[in-house]
Amino acid sequence: MNSTTQTTSKVMNSIEAHFDDAVARLQAILRLPSISTDPAHVEDVRAAAEWFEREFKSLGFTCEVVDTPGHPVVFAERKAPSDDAPTVLYYGHYDVQPADPLDQWNSPPFDPVIVDDANGGRIVARGAVDDKGQVMTFIEAFRAWIDATGDIPVGVKVMLEGEEESGSESLEGFL
Repeated sequence: MNSTTQTTSKVMNSIEAHFDDAVARLQAILRLPSISTDPAHVEDVRAAAEWFEREFKSLGFTCEVVDTPGHPVVFAERKAPSDDAPTVLYYGHYDVQPADPLDQWNSPPFDPVIVDDANGGRIVARGAVDDKGQVMTFIEAFRAWIDATGDIPVGVKVMLEGEEESGSESLEGFL
């Protein structure tokens, strides 16, 4: 087995070993009703940004919640392990659409449930697919690399916006 295969195997083993913890973290962020289009949820949107900030910092990233005229942007960075390693930029958003119509939900939209299906199961909640679920896939991949090898093999920059579902009004100014 070559070193790349061994490393990948270690990372995959870490993912498997910590799968339940990863699901719990995903469920935690899905509970926050970060509805950017509803002024009643301004504090929830900020709480989601701060939740992601804590996650990145727990993984050794520098991270800040950057205020904008609208909802904040989360910017996280982890330096490359060597001068010749590339840096990868990840983009995502932590805001969600309103859950209306509520009567179309089989469970409360911000109370994640695991539903068995042909693929073994899925989490149902507002934001599980767009986009908190996808954001958590790369956070959990970072976590597994760090756990298995002590570092991430590339530099990483992550930008998460809080207004994608409401038109990204503040994105250009942030950039």
